[in-house]
Amino acid sequence: MNIEFTGRHIDVTPAIKSHVVDQFEKIEHLFDGKPVKAHVIIEVERGMHRSEIVMNWRNEVLTAETSVSDMYLSLSQTIDKIEKRARKLKGKIIDKAHRATSVAITSAAMDEADEQS
Repeated sequence: MNIEFTGRHIDVTPAIKSHVVDQFEKIEHLFDGKPVKAHVIIEVERGMHRSEIVMNWRNEVLTAETSVSDMYLSLSQTIDKIEKRARKLKGKIIDKAHRATSVAITSAAMDEADEQS
């Protein structure tokens, strides 16, 4: 997993980086070893800590944003949002791959085959 950090009006400390890496390690199983690129943007504005994550995975872009008074809480909530969106996208991909043909279409095709015989 490739993680880039950008700090606006704040220095990105090693503690913040390790917190984000630890949080991403918990959800890394969702990405099936596919290459993932994440960009973490941290910003302080009027006493509120805003974090935004833009993630590229499987030709899709997942984004999440949270603004809270605590930076670590903001990062955790943003990663939770990314996890929810990744689960939803993965479910869609699995459903699309396992989509079955409709029973009505299958029975209509069998009826046509019987009529031609």
